[in-house]
Formats: sequence, structure tokens, C-alpha cells
Amino acid sequence: MKSRFLLFSFLLFFSCLSFFSCSDDPASELGNPEISFSAETGEYKVKIGKEITIEPTITNAVNPIYSWKLDGKIISTEETLVFKGQYLNEYFVTFRVDSENGTTEKQVKISVVDRLVPEIDLANTVLSFIGQSKEIAPAVSNTDETTTYEWRLEGELVSREPAYTFEEEAKGSYSVSLKVTNEDGFTVANSIITVVSELSPFLFFDIGRYYVPSDNTVKRMSVPFGKSMALAPVFMMFTDAATFRWEVDGTAQSETGSVFNFSPGAQKEYLITVTATEGGKTASTQIKVKCVAPEGTYYREATAKSKAKSSYCFEFIPAPGQFVNYQEGSTAEQARQAIQRSLDNDSYNGSSYMVSLGAFGGYFITGFDHSVKNEEGPDLYIAGNPLGIYWCEPGVIWVMQDENGNGLPDDTWYELAGSETGSPDTKQRYALMYYRPTADNSDILWIDNNGGAGSIDNNGYHTQRSYFPMFIKDEYYILSGTRLKTTFRTEGIETNWGFDWGYVDNVNLRDGFDISDAIGQDGKPVNLQYIDFVKVHTAQLGKGAAVGEVSTEAGAPLDYRMYKSN
Repeated sequence: MKSRFLLFSFLLFFSCLSFFSCSDDPASELGNPEISFSAETGEYKVKIGKEITIEPTITNAVNPIYSWKLDGKIISTEETLVFKGQYLNEYFVTFRVDSENGTTEKQVKISVVDRLVPEIDLANTVLSFIGQSKEIAPAVSNTDETTTYEWRLEGELVSREPAYTFEEEAKGSYSVSLKVTNEDGFTVANSIITVVSELSPFLFFDIGRYYVPSDNTVKRMSVPFGKSMALAPVFMMFTDAATFRWEVDGTAQSETGSVFNFSPGAQKEYLITVTATEGGKTASTQIKVKCVAPEGTYYREATAKSKAKSSYCFEFIPAPGQFVNYQEGSTAEQARQAIQRSLDNDSYNGSSYMVSLGAFGGYFITGFDHSVKNEEGPDLYIAGNPLGIYWCEPGVIWVMQDENGNGLPDDTWYELAGSETGSPDTKQRYALMYYRPTADNSDILWIDNNGGAGSIDNNGYHTQRSYFPMFIKDEYYILSGTRLKTTFRTEGIETNWGFDWGYVDNVNLRDGFDISDAIGQDGKPVNLQYIDFVKVHTAQLGKGAAVGEVSTEAGAPLDYRMYKSN
């Protein structure tokens, strides 16, 4: 999230510099060396009379030479710096790497203090399952031979060890605190442990909308007669080693992989069932696929009254984030209206962003008053809010035809491929399960379908009761889509690098977006003649101390040719 003018200025300055650097030296093709430090803030502390060793991480350096400077004087030429705190003061030390492929330098701050109490890195919120042991082992710095630990659960002393193993049989929230004491004093850190039901493996088909456990209805998709479609479920608590059984109207198919290519032979509705099996675990889900009239049957030609800007917002479901402020009593309709007001505003032409989508998976769905034809060159334009290549928050675009002609986005979504499509770091059908908070101002916990876990943190800059869309009443909701690799870096200045092309809120080498880039769940082109609906969702999962979560900021989807001709 773009939150500070100073950050913006630095990033824009660095972006400008990048356009004027070039070299004929082959080593320069690697780019300059990169330096990172273990202290994310770039600040280290050492007690007077003691030593501290600073070990930078250097990458992309060909035959490097190192130097450390203090007040303009070289104090070391080693890769690591051993600094002794002789006097109470603050010291600014510059580390420089000179290599065949360029020069890079970074500054760190070393504070020499008379007292150094413990520092505790304990998560604000911890997730645990009913009846399962959960080890809580925070990172603690500034310890010495006198250090002691005290863990308290709901005020009662439960452990004196550096790590604490928690287990509870009842769902709910439990307060835990850790007091760490050394010869200079003590520090206390607090956390909330949220206990939820253990998850069983399950599958669902991504129809472009959020998933909640209370919704057990069989979802629907469509495919025009004469075309085929690739079907693939999102699976939770399974791995890629699972095997799949596919059935069409109860008849088993030969496919055993996670993607099934379906070619209907008649215009009717089919019931497709998929069952996943892995290591004794099994789960099934179903989807109804209706084979409708041939492509083009419901194409809507633009008229003199048609607008370049998409005219209607069907749904806006944000992921948790610092600009999400839908509290108890809010409704999904109120969220939708937040975007509809922008679409209805004639003074807003879509050339700037209109909404923040929250963390990974947050999305909106809009539709045009006409069909946007797939012609030569770009067909869509969607504004964002990038600040040079060093600060982007990329979002993935999905498109849909009104294949069944009912005017609703209830057909089949197709992703617009970008520069990262097919990369091993790009995850299709990625899903995050966001848990509803049980306490005000708490971090929002999540579990993903790859076995990962984490949180969307309350960063203190926004003081609403929760970053969670509280109109969702279930224990959790799931947002799914395509996840791009994390490019967030915290090295003094927080940056989030963009990609070459194909994403919203990103510095793209290509102008606009091309419907010809639409792909199916198997990654193959689907050759759409036109589209009627657009979905945009946040595609990265990253966060920083100053800027909060990475969150796509997107404008209204526009018919590119109509927009450019105005």
C-alpha cells in the first residue's frame, strides 16, 4: 500500500536513474550487486564495551571488493564487520561492494547504548487447531547468561522455557504473554492464540467468487457449443501428488490428473464430479456445466450510447487490508456500491485507480454495456497506481463472455496471461483461507492450500476495529486465483518490484491488455472473440512495516479503443 510521500519520492528518483544506466560490459547484464542486512530497519544496537558482528548478504557480485566506511574513513575491508561499542553514540556506517558488474553501497545505523533489554519477535496472533500441539518459539535478541523466560496463559504461569507448547480442546481466543529478563531489564510481549476446528481435506471449483464453508450449493459454469473447456479444482490439504477421478453424469473418465478437458457433444447440462485421493485422504466436489448456444449468439454490438467505461459492478469482495473498513453491520451490497459510485460518476473516466483490493485474492467484477471485441492490439485498459518499476502491486485480470445470454457473470472465467504465466514461481489455483478475527485490532490469520500460514498485520497506521470485511459471517472465507511470486524487499526503503507486462497496478512494457491472451485452466489459449465481464484480483502476498500489505489498486476496466478515441 502506498502510504508515504517520502517513500514515493525515493522510488521515483531511483526509477528515473534506471533509464539512464547502460554498459557494453557483459558483466553489466547481471545488474549491480545487491546487499541486504538481517536487521530489516537497517539499525543495530550494541551495549557499551561489547562487540557486534554485522554480516551482510551479497548477491549478484562478480569478483567483489568490500569496504566499510565510518565518517568517510575505511574501517574494514572484510565482508563482515566486527564493531566494538567504545562510546555511547550513534554511528552511521556505509558498506560498499565494488565488482566487475557494478557498485552498490548501503548504510546501517549502529547505536551504542548503556543498557540493552531483550527484544522479542512474537506474532500478534497465532493460529492453533483444537486438540493439536502448537509450539510458539519467538526470536529473542539481546540475551545473556542471566536471561530468564516467563510464559503466562490467561495470566497463569505455564512455562519458564524459551519456547512454549500450547494445546487446547475448546474453540476460542486465548491471551498469552512472554516476559524475558536479562541483566539490564525485561521486556513483555503479548499475543492472542485463536483456536479453530481442524480442517478436513476438501475441493471446490473456482467460479470467480469467494468461498465460504456454509455454501454447499453445486456451482455452475458454461461452455458454448462447438468449444471445449479445461476444468480443474482448487484443493485444500492435498498436494500435487494426489490422484483424481473424473466422472461425467456418473460415467468415469480416463483422466487421472487435476485438469480435465471437457468437450460436450450436445447443448444440455452436465454434472461433473471430481474426487481427489492421497495417502488415505479423499474428497469430492461437483460442478454443473451447461453447453449453451455457439459463441457469438449473445454478442452485443456497441451503439452510439455505449460507454468506454464498464457500467456495472456485480461484486466487490476485498481481502483483509488496511483500507478495508466494513465493520459489524456492514453488507456486501455496501462494498459493491463503493465501486458502483465510481462507475456512475461521469467525472471519473477510469484513467486513475478507484479502489484498493486488499491482500491476495481481493477482487471486483464489472461488466460493460456492450461486448468488447477481440481485435488486433490491446482491447482493454485498466489503470493502476504504480510508482515506477520499484513500487508495483500487480493484479491479475480475468475475462468472461456472457455465454448463456442472461446478463450475469455466471459463465466461465479465463485468465489473461502475463509475463509470469508458466513460470515455476507462479501458482495457479492458489487459495488463501482468511479467518474472521475474534478480537478487535488483531492481525488476520490465514492458511493457504500449499501448507503455508501467516497473517495480514494491523500496522497501526489505520485504526478501524478490523482489517477484515466483517459482513462475512463465516469462521473463514477463501479467496483463490493466480499468485505471482513475492517481490517485496525491505532494505531501509521498502520496495515491491513489478513484472514485464500483463498486470494491473504494474509498469507494463505493453500498452493495455489483449483478449487474445486469455487462457484456460490448462494454460492454453481459448481464442475468445469478445468479452462482456472483467475481474481483477490482487496477485501477490507481501507486506512491510511502513506500507502494510501489498494490495492492488485498480481503476474501472475500459474498452481500449473507445477510451483512446475519446
